[in-house]
Amino acid sequence: MTKVGFLAPLTTWNDIPLDFLRIAPEGTSVAGAFITARGLARTMAGFSLDRIAEALPAMQEAARDLAEAGADVIAQFGIPFSLTHAERARDVQSQVADAAGVPVLLMGAAMLDALNQLGVRRIAIASGYYPGNWVSMARRGFESNGFDVVLQENWIEQGVVGSIEESDRLAWEQDVAVTKVHVLRTAERAGGSIDAIVVCGGGLRLLGYAAELEAKAGLPVVAGDLAMYWATLRAMDAKPRSTGWGRLLDSL
Repeated sequence: MTKVGFLAPLTTWNDIPLDFLRIAPEGTSVAGAFITARGLARTMAGFSLDRIAEALPAMQEAARDLAEAGADVIAQFGIPFSLTHAERARDVQSQVADAAGVPVLLMGAAMLDALNQLGVRRIAIASGYYPGNWVSMARRGFESNGFDVVLQENWIEQGVVGSIEESDRLAWEQDVAVTKVHVLRTAERAGGSIDAIVVCGGGLRLLGYAAELEAKAGLPVVAGDLAMYWATLRAMDAKPRSTGWGRLLDSL
């Protein structure tokens, strides 16, 4: 039995372990823990990128706690912690893994590895609820790791959501219909100039919807949850218990 521990920020309801059990091999055991970094509000304006980038010691401590509790693999979800470090994303992932003494997968670094696995270089970023400074962070994170960002828009820019207040609310209360419209509109606006759609924002979860969206868009879709689950299963040397989860997970 493999024990998988999932880390999330205090401001996020950490139900990711239950989602993972939908695809994990029989007998997998999961647990969740929180990264005890403070000062992160429940609005995107108050969700400080500086505080996130400075959370390395808290991330290492939380990972060590999970490892000491028995985790064989640890995955971090909910904030783009590694992408805030741009070209050092994988180095930071290694630092957390070294502190824990077990494999650790950070969501942002997993997205980079997933795009490489799919042979992707030109991407369109569906930025969801990301405001201006977060948009810049995401672009820098992907471009500094060798990807060409052809298009990047959030859902306010696309007219999918009408206000900052609504965008902030949906950042913590996912509306799958809004996410689907956003992904497909991004594909349409990018035209035929891209290799994949990247969905940023841990609140935009696509497990169970990726195959449908890929069929409509004619492109692979890489989101934080999909990439993290893919990287976690790969670290376990395992496959999903079934197929039909989209190109990335089905590639295992």
